Amino acid sequence: MYYLPLLLALGLLVALHELGHLVAARLLGVRVTRYTLGFGPAVFTWRLGGTDYVLGAVPLGGSARIHGMNPHEPGLDPADPTSFSAQRPWKRMLVLMAGPLANGLFALGILVALYTSGTHVVVPLTVGTITPGSEAARAQLLPGDRIVSVDGTPLASWAEFVELVAQRPGRELKLGVEREGEPREVTVRPRPDERGAGRIGVSQQYVYRTHGPGQALLQALAHSGNLVIEGTKMLGRMLQGKQGVVLNNPVGVVKQSSGAAGSGLGAFLRVLVSLSVALAFFHLLPLPSLDGGRMLFVLFESVSGRKVPTRVETLVHAVGFLALLAVVLTVALADLRQHLGRADTSAQDSREPGDNPLSLWERGGMGASPSPALPDGGLPDGGPLVTPVAATPDAGITKHPAASTEATSPPDGGQLLTTDRPGE
Repeated sequence: MYYLPLLLALGLLVALHELGHLVAARLLGVRVTRYTLGFGPAVFTWRLGGTDYVLGAVPLGGSARIHGMNPHEPGLDPADPTSFSAQRPWKRMLVLMAGPLANGLFALGILVALYTSGTHVVVPLTVGTITPGSEAARAQLLPGDRIVSVDGTPLASWAEFVELVAQRPGRELKLGVEREGEPREVTVRPRPDERGAGRIGVSQQYVYRTHGPGQALLQALAHSGNLVIEGTKMLGRMLQGKQGVVLNNPVGVVKQSSGAAGSGLGAFLRVLVSLSVALAFFHLLPLPSLDGGRMLFVLFESVSGRKVPTRVETLVHAVGFLALLAVVLTVALADLRQHLGRADTSAQDSREPGDNPLSLWERGGMGASPSPALPDGGLPDGGPLVTPVAATPDAGITKHPAASTEATSPPDGGQLLTTDRPGE
């Protein structure tokens, strides 16, 4: 139902990325011959400052045609001072970086707005809700209980607690709990979900907080950096085979995001931030045909003093683009087959919130900096690395978090931001 606005928003994020390249090129004296918003036949063209601004019939995506970026451009004069190829390496590097930077600044701006308007943040390691009939309910855990250890292992974050429980389905665990300042111990046996990960059916507790402009900016900066760190960790797990590539693909992103988009404007803005950061991160990967890959060639030239032959660079980018396209199509088809297979056996989607690119929201504080508990349940000194999520999943139920109608937003309608994965 919400695929269309999501796709339009994603297209605008791509157009914003290309606009970043355009602005940087113009500021550095590089000519941009054409900027297109969307694709298909042109429905409107406006020429300004030597650049044709074109509106395509289908307003999805965008592109900026920078003079000289294509070394095989007809009539290209290598000595043309307005050509991209004629610029010094540092200028070309700035033009290439401007696209991801535009996406990053957009995400940062929305984050600051969310923080200043008031947010819900988690109370570190504190139980918020308990699923009836779950292992947590059987063990008589209560809202407000603070979980401090698992089998004697002290916990630094809720995400660490989630991972420890997920790794031990069917095994008896002893949880160290503090209730009103009194230590106690409870025993649980995590139940495996449809993917075999252990779950006991609890989610983390939230408190409502407002932030001044300065604190909101610091929080947004810290959070944006943490998203990049977690994205790097996720990529590392994928390369090591510890996290399926099938679970991190465009189809999964669209399904997660479209469900979150139906939860209101705040949730939709959080989705935009997630997608914008993911887009910037993706383009900075040092892969051929991406901004990061092109930056590697510029860096090589800066260090070695020798320029890579034009034909070699073109061939590398062309092969890289085809390889990326093949990977995207492969994992998208694999995800579709997996989804259809689950549909044959169950009407519920068992996708976990940490298994897709949007989980960067939910894992934002994981492993980056422990969040100590505070007496008032508020923010640690300096604030945690807080992370917006599209929805608060009911961790004891194995349905798609974005499709859940339970706890999709804070009770008072405020924005929901978390430091750790809220559900377990």
